[in-house]
Amino acid sequence: MPRFFRPFLIALTVAVTFLAGIYVGGHYYRISPLISALPADVRSALFPGDDLLQLQREIEGILRENYYQPVDRVVLQNGALNGMIGSLGDPYSVYYSPDDYRTVQLRQHGEFVGIGVLLEMKDGQLTVVSTLEDTPASEAGISAGDMVIAVDGESLAGKDEAEGAALMRGELGTQVVVTIRRDGEEIDFELTRRRIEMPIIYNEMIEEGGMKIAYVNLQQFPEDSGAKLRGAIEMMIAEGAEGLILDLRYNGGGILNESIEAASLFIQNGAIVSVVGRDSKSQVYEARGDANESIPMVVLINEFTASAAEIVAGALKDSGRATLIGETTFGKGVVQMILPLSNGGAVKFTSGVYHTPGGIAIDEIGVQPDIPVTDNPETPEVDEVLERGLLELTS
Repeated sequence: MPRFFRPFLIALTVAVTFLAGIYVGGHYYRISPLISALPADVRSALFPGDDLLQLQREIEGILRENYYQPVDRVVLQNGALNGMIGSLGDPYSVYYSPDDYRTVQLRQHGEFVGIGVLLEMKDGQLTVVSTLEDTPASEAGISAGDMVIAVDGESLAGKDEAEGAALMRGELGTQVVVTIRRDGEEIDFELTRRRIEMPIIYNEMIEEGGMKIAYVNLQQFPEDSGAKLRGAIEMMIAEGAEGLILDLRYNGGGILNESIEAASLFIQNGAIVSVVGRDSKSQVYEARGDANESIPMVVLINEFTASAAEIVAGALKDSGRATLIGETTFGKGVVQMILPLSNGGAVKFTSGVYHTPGGIAIDEIGVQPDIPVTDNPETPEVDEVLERGLLELTS
């Protein structure tokens, strides 16, 4: 063979091998019957790697070339990732597509485009935990406890919180029809999506029985909520507050670190929460000091007080720092992590269950109130739970 011909032959071999690799990668299913006929040890030697990845490529190739409608590869991949997380059987573990994850990040910073509801999975059904004030949902009459069953006619059966929320989001000013089930009746709401600013704190001074009572409604636990809660309470104490009502009703939770920060405002020392993970390993989160342990306080809770809000309520109850008034909480006693992925999305998964300082695991059970009180829906002008909280402090 002439010497000058050898480099050409090598280059040709490399090119053919490269093109064959591309073909096999895109048409893996065409050769899979031949591969499956090979002995297992030969298959492993010729095609090293993860069998699952090979199966995914095989199925993708079959669908993209043979399915009766065009198939979007990104949709297939997102579906596979959703299925992987869904196989855990955990309603709180989800895969976020890149678009979903961007919305999650906006929510953590307090703003997104949508209709203004916060959802959680309860008894296998997407349920409204809270409806934000001055939003399309609140103005239309959607309320906590409503079960969301469809969006624009698409059933939410089998879908998780992220998928349901994604269907409700969209471009600013566009329309969406949300179908809810309430008391056995299905109701359609046609809403216009708006830019939603997530409220964090509402506070006011209430004068009752000759006392000044600081009323603070903490509506969620996004970033900096602990610092904002501290600022609101210190301001009201400076204005002469002699007692404190912390309202955690309809608080769907948020970031674990923020709940520890909030509880540490009132508990100087000791455990706030312990997280029990794999192999029953426990991590204890302690109070961070610089707490106000002198101002008398009560905490208002209800069945939609969830997650991070339950951490705060449980810590204040078990430490004896506050009296809990209202109803048993939601019972979402799991701690979750969100880790970003290489495609711009993220996976949210349960990393442990949390126990109150008294060692109580409240997942699917909830935190019990010290004084059970139910707000009477037939007297909307009177907040019976708040009234009982004021009585507790002033008497």
